[in-house]
Amino acid sequence: MDSTLQWHRIGDGHSWLGIEQYGSAERAVCIVHGFRAWHRWGFFPVVAQYFAERGSSAYVLSLPSSGYGPDGFSPERFSEATISADVQALERALDLIGRHARCVAGLAHSRGSLLLLLMHRRLDCLALWAPPRTFGRWGKHQQQLWREHGALPVGTHPESNVPLYLSRRYLDDLEEHQFNDQIHHALTECTIPTLIIAAEHDIVAPVAGAENLAAQLAKAQWQLRVIPASGHTFGTEHPATTISPALERALAETDAWFTQCCQQNSNFATAPPPENSSR
Repeated sequence: MDSTLQWHRIGDGHSWLGIEQYGSAERAVCIVHGFRAWHRWGFFPVVAQYFAERGSSAYVLSLPSSGYGPDGFSPERFSEATISADVQALERALDLIGRHARCVAGLAHSRGSLLLLLMHRRLDCLALWAPPRTFGRWGKHQQQLWREHGALPVGTHPESNVPLYLSRRYLDDLEEHQFNDQIHHALTECTIPTLIIAAEHDIVAPVAGAENLAAQLAKAQWQLRVIPASGHTFGTEHPATTISPALERALAETDAWFTQCCQQNSNFATAPPPENSSR
């Protein structure tokens, strides 16, 4: 399926937001990547095609933290990214998507799930795949070294194997804006139907963390699904050209959730979402 990709400057002009659109329909699915990912990482293209073939417009974002722009990947852009820049970009994306959609469903993987939670008032329903419990898993000693050295090594780029670093701007921004406290507040205030899908053998975002997030959804209808015998990326690698059995189940659960919660011709389904449950 053909797609169109547009880039938008964010903030001071050094950061970029990419939006790749698949299909054209009144119901939109806004797809948000996690850490060290981008709009064409891993399973995102096949996920977008899946929803477009089922009558939705799928918009896959590339946030400033991806390090991508119209000129490709930049390690410098990656290192200087912040959560604040991603939030600003996500707000811009939802402004643009909302111009053409009567209903916007949010789908995010890993760290992207926390970003979408911060946007819950802008969405009609949510699906959070393999969400971590908080932004960042760094201990005090690691944070001290991060500040002393000015940067934190975070692995390599999945395609080029270029070493990746986060500058201390990321840590300063996380603490200054208290984003983890904001996540807790968003969970307690969220009122939209929220599906959480965890993987049984996920060591990056364990099931216990997903259970903790679900327990904080005091005002929202929610369901928690656990995909058995699967890890953080649901049995896929980069690039993913086929749909693994675990990913297929995650897609089927999410499609059913969006169909029930967000009708194509109205903002919400006439029938209420299922009662809160975990299985």
